[in-house]
Amino acid sequence: LQVTPQTSRSGRVNPVAELEPTRLSGAMISRATAHHYGMVKEQGIGPGTLIELTRSGMVIPKIERVIEPKIPQIPEHCPSCGSTLVWDSDYLYCLNSSQCPAQIENTIEHFFRTLANNDGFGGKTIEKLHTAGINSVYEIYQLSLQQLLDMGFRSQDGKNQLAKNLLDQLNRSRTEAIEDWRFLGAFGIWRMGLGNCERLLQHHRLLDIFNLSEEDIIQIEGFAEKTAAAVVKSLALLKEDFLKIYQLGFKLIQTPLIAEQQEKTSPIAGKTIVFTGTMAHGKRDDMIKEAERLGAKVASSVTGKTDFLVTGTDVGAIKLNVAKENGVQVLSEQDYLSLLG
Repeated sequence: LQVTPQTSRSGRVNPVAELEPTRLSGAMISRATAHHYGMVKEQGIGPGTLIELTRSGMVIPKIERVIEPKIPQIPEHCPSCGSTLVWDSDYLYCLNSSQCPAQIENTIEHFFRTLANNDGFGGKTIEKLHTAGINSVYEIYQLSLQQLLDMGFRSQDGKNQLAKNLLDQLNRSRTEAIEDWRFLGAFGIWRMGLGNCERLLQHHRLLDIFNLSEEDIIQIEGFAEKTAAAVVKSLALLKEDFLKIYQLGFKLIQTPLIAEQQEKTSPIAGKTIVFTGTMAHGKRDDMIKEAERLGAKVASSVTGKTDFLVTGTDVGAIKLNVAKENGVQVLSEQDYLSLLG
């Protein structure tokens, strides 16, 4: 019937295909994702388009293919704030992040939903707060009982119980213990789902992550270069707001550091290691990841802070000489493996 644009908290505008209600796999389907506007444009999805519809995993409605294309329905302006949309690859974006109602409301809702230790801060409540001039999570935590009452948060009998309940839930969200990786995930960092947040905090303390470089993040298994670059950029933009909210005193359960967990059993935990030469044990990248899992820090060059230089075959003289000058212990690959037991 039509393609409806929806603006997400990241500013990406997602196309939703509104369908002639159709029974499929026992359910009446009237909407399906069109994935992105590149697909809408390329395949001709608009009013009158005939599609083949499936339910992915017998659950999620999905456009399998376009049978009869029509003129694609592409928006020029954000459906929430009216700003001109811009293309980035196959996606349309609203860049008005500080004033777009959809982005502001979805960001706030994502925060409370991800914390998962509070009730009452769903879409309707957040929309009402935003209409009253509240634009951030931090501002919500500064609200008083009277301010909430003035915004219309009263029970049906006109009393202030509704406003009191919201304040109680805000207090609950700060005093009920939650994992620090869940708290970090609540800020909606680009490319950082809860799994990546936990993985990051297994290697670095929460307040230390804002000082990490791309290279620091790439060393963590599961983080590629593009993800690391996006995370460093997002953390820089987020830092000020994050610290303001963090300082409100949330009760956070600290993620155990892998290095600390392994310190008692790993002979290389906390040590700085450099690998050089061709290894027989396996690829050098695999050995590096193995060493990092055991709590070691792997460097690319030998310095006075290096603990071990692990040598394979075809080793150049430069690193060996630097190691000798700095008193660094040189281990053959076999000596290194024996050290690990």
